[in-house]
Amino acid sequence: SVCKRFYSNLLFSAKVKHTQHLSIKNIVYDIPGNKQVISPKQGDNRTMGGIIDFSTSCPWQMYTFSFLHILISLVFYAVDLCPFAFPKSNSCSESDLVMQRITALSTLYVGVLFLVLTYHNKNSSGKINRLCTYAVCGATAFLVSVIFAGNASSFGGIERSWMHIGDMICSLLLICIVGSRIDLATEWANANEDAMQGLGINCKSLILLFLIICAVKLFGLTDVVGPTYFLADGLVMTDVSIWMWNFTSVLLFDIILVLMYSLYFEDNQGHEFVVMTVTAMSLVAAVSFISIKEFMSAIVSGKMLWIRVSILVVLCVAAVIGGRRSGSNRSGYQSV
Repeated sequence: SVCKRFYSNLLFSAKVKHTQHLSIKNIVYDIPGNKQVISPKQGDNRTMGGIIDFSTSCPWQMYTFSFLHILISLVFYAVDLCPFAFPKSNSCSESDLVMQRITALSTLYVGVLFLVLTYHNKNSSGKINRLCTYAVCGATAFLVSVIFAGNASSFGGIERSWMHIGDMICSLLLICIVGSRIDLATEWANANEDAMQGLGINCKSLILLFLIICAVKLFGLTDVVGPTYFLADGLVMTDVSIWMWNFTSVLLFDIILVLMYSLYFEDNQGHEFVVMTVTAMSLVAAVSFISIKEFMSAIVSGKMLWIRVSILVVLCVAAVIGGRRSGSNRSGYQSV
């Protein structure tokens, strides 16, 4: 595949010893049972344009964007950030674990959704380019949030906060990496003409419902509900928990961007992929909070959490089955 050739070229380029008059006329790909000699003048995607071949059609920019979010989420799951972020603070508490788990789950949602859509559209440059524009918007929103949330006086400011500097560098790199594909893009997918038509018991309608719920949650988290809503009685917010809470709304905004892209540019199969991903991630969310349920409020944990997840799973299954059985939408589906 194009992506395999891209990463093969990337690894091969790193091993090349450059000299002042180095000239590569042929590249030999030694595949078991099949040796190929390829000239860079052939002009296909296997040519090597330095360390990174930006002309490749492999959507490596979106894969990088997705895997970086997934990697960050895994770090948030595995490492207690409070001692690293605030080594001189004695205020680390259970609220940090709750907010860190919420942030980890939100980041994982973003990474997995973008990864699924990138893989689904890996052969469609037009859709990948559109997806890149949404990813750049998400990365830009995160950068803005880092600027205003990360340099608060309680965190030490940019001159003393390694968290703030690291977040800014990461955000700028994402914008540059994903933006590099947009800069070279020549093909753009057109929005679905019937984006708001064909609604019913199907995945498109459920994605629209998800979009509305996420939009309501976004306003609720920023203007109505405080972070203590998720905490058990008696727990208070600390510096690091407030810092993580500030990014939760931004990650929710990224999820809204993914749903908007899916609604306007994806086909029925893409809608089904998104619904299946949300189903799987809902189960991951329920499992993620089991170990810290005693630190969370009753309304967002325990039986109430499993009831909401069960309802969501039933809705997702009904949407997938209803969409496949619908005669008007059946032609748009393929085996998943």
